[in-house]
Amino acid sequence: MAATGEFIGTATSPAMTARLEVKEPVGVHVGAGGNPIVLGLACFAVAATCLGMVLIGVVSLASLAIVIPIIAGVTGLFQIISTVWAIVLGQTFVAVVFGLFSGFWWSLTLLLLGLGHNWYGVPAADVVHAQALFFIAWSVMFTALLIPALRLPAVYPAIVADVVLVLIIVTAAVWNTSEDSFKLGGWVLLFGALLGYVGFLINASVSLGGKPTPPLGPPIIK
Repeated sequence: MAATGEFIGTATSPAMTARLEVKEPVGVHVGAGGNPIVLGLACFAVAATCLGMVLIGVVSLASLAIVIPIIAGVTGLFQIISTVWAIVLGQTFVAVVFGLFSGFWWSLTLLLLGLGHNWYGVPAADVVHAQALFFIAWSVMFTALLIPALRLPAVYPAIVADVVLVLIIVTAAVWNTSEDSFKLGGWVLLFGALLGYVGFLINASVSLGGKPTPPLGPPIIK
């Protein structure tokens, strides 16, 4: 049984007198360090790269489900880990950001699989509206997320703003069945992936003792 508090006293015997000191045990703080942003941004960047390349036409949109191994098996999963990591560190907003992004990737996975296999019984005439509903809901959520993100270094709200723009473009593309709009959304998303790689490299460098070069940019709102 571990001792608690502190006891200082003496122990005596016919042969010796010894001074005893029993102090508070030192606990082990699991995960009390590190930077979950490094992992979270890396996962975002690879998913955005994959999805962006599909949208610009590297493979046909009919093969869109090819992104699922990355968006679910890597990004969705490891951004959950980033979320838990941030919670352990007490980083509330970081946990919120990665929790929402993880939710987006997992829900996109369910959308692609569900509509592709008719899990939800959505009539064919309503599939376009169902997809638009999905992207509208997430564009509203990420727009709300953008407002507090403006207090962060500029690269972070830039990534969120890029995601909002992509969601708006893709909503229009789905609603109007516009291949050109899908391609535009893909290129905008690839730019967001670039921002993700920049943020990842800077944070990774700092985690190894380097300097934040290039700088992440000043917050837009202080």
